[in-house]
Amino acid sequence: MHIARRRVLSIVVLIAMTLLTIFGDLYPGFKLVEVEKKYDEDDTLTFWYTDEYLDEYIRNAAFIYEEQYGVKVVPTRVSGLEFLEAIQTATIDNDYGPDLYIIGSESLEKAYLSGLCEEVTDPDRVLNSTYFPEVSLDAISYSDSKLGYPLMFECSVFLYNRTLLEQVAASQSSRTEASYGGGEVSEGGETQSEETPVENLTVDDIIPTSIVGIIEFALNHDMPEGVESFFKWCVTDVLYEYWFAGAYMNVGGTKGEDRDQIDIYNENSMYCLKVFQDFKQFFSMELDDCSYEDILQEFVEGKTLFMVADTDVISYLETAKRLEENKFEYEYGISSIGMLNDTLKSKGLSTTKLVAINGLSSNKKTAEDFARFLTVDYSENLFARCGKFPCKYQENYEYPQMEDVMRTYENSVSLPKIVETSNYWVLSEMVYTKAWDGNDVNKLLRELSGQVKKQIYGVYVEDEYIETPVVDEDYVATEYSSNSD
Repeated sequence: MHIARRRVLSIVVLIAMTLLTIFGDLYPGFKLVEVEKKYDEDDTLTFWYTDEYLDEYIRNAAFIYEEQYGVKVVPTRVSGLEFLEAIQTATIDNDYGPDLYIIGSESLEKAYLSGLCEEVTDPDRVLNSTYFPEVSLDAISYSDSKLGYPLMFECSVFLYNRTLLEQVAASQSSRTEASYGGGEVSEGGETQSEETPVENLTVDDIIPTSIVGIIEFALNHDMPEGVESFFKWCVTDVLYEYWFAGAYMNVGGTKGEDRDQIDIYNENSMYCLKVFQDFKQFFSMELDDCSYEDILQEFVEGKTLFMVADTDVISYLETAKRLEENKFEYEYGISSIGMLNDTLKSKGLSTTKLVAINGLSSNKKTAEDFARFLTVDYSENLFARCGKFPCKYQENYEYPQMEDVMRTYENSVSLPKIVETSNYWVLSEMVYTKAWDGNDVNKLLRELSGQVKKQIYGVYVEDEYIETPVVDEDYVATEYSSNSD
């Protein structure tokens, strides 16, 4: 009896398994057949990077990629010193080099000429302006080829305390209303009242839209109670000040690779750098008193109205909002200032990191697929994992200020890729530092141009002398008038 019952049960199970095998695809929860793996089970990729803050992001991406496609990715964090040399040695001499790696766009020419990266095939057609800003696409390009996938960027942003600016706007509106107080007195002594609409100013009405506008703001508004300074930034780091003259300091063209496009010494760059010098007069900042950490702390405490920050500030402020001590108790915003004044442009400096495929790898196709996965499919996790900004446009940003950061990045310029100008960051930083100390901007920019050209061409090229332009802004006349009084 029991035997018969077991036979019936076995027959039922066999029939059920047969039906599930046939119709299982209609019901994913009962699917018996494994998802087809994209590559062979024994495929393994070696992935090198240098930044500790990427550990969690890369490890999680590697885990998910292996789960989905059956490809094991071995992330390895290595020293950033002589990074490309280490890749070359490991690949050629020791046969354990990476299949792909993360590199800054400024090192792309060196990697390409060393054979350590080559044009990607982009089979999914994602390397275009639908997915990435043009500045990212320029950053990964060299010799009319795209040599990797843009991962993340950093740049400086114009940060403001929105809560305090609302107080400034309200105060300005009150003064405007008071100015309409009495009305005009007629010849007969009677008051003639004339209704004049009171202007209810908002933050968007008063926030500066140009660099010069920051000075004009300071001249025309009073600081709210508790605020100690209108504007501060770290004047010892070129990342935070390149946006003064960056639009007119051309090294290598749009993609930073053209040795025939070197234009640093010109009227516009001199004019912008002279405006930069005027900011010292108006905001009285000394080099030794302006560390980035101190300025950021003053902003958190509501002592500074505007500051130039880096892209990490979003994560920092949002975390500070949740703290019990040193809590950030204000609303804030980011404005993409794209103009020096009404006619001259402003562009900040940005750095872009990309995922490149080792040109000497024997597993390039698989490596490129993971590069795409890391920079496109998984990019929505980058900010949450490490507070960094993905180059890829996101459908939804966690905070609205992140969209303003992206607009600032879109208007930025990258470091040049030309091998001989690998020290351009240091050279330009020295120019800004000396200009802040009052040195002649004409001489500084002419010498910088000659130095860059000497490094590229092998001989010193002295540009023909150009007269230094005179700064002609409204704030100059205002300051002159106040000094005369």
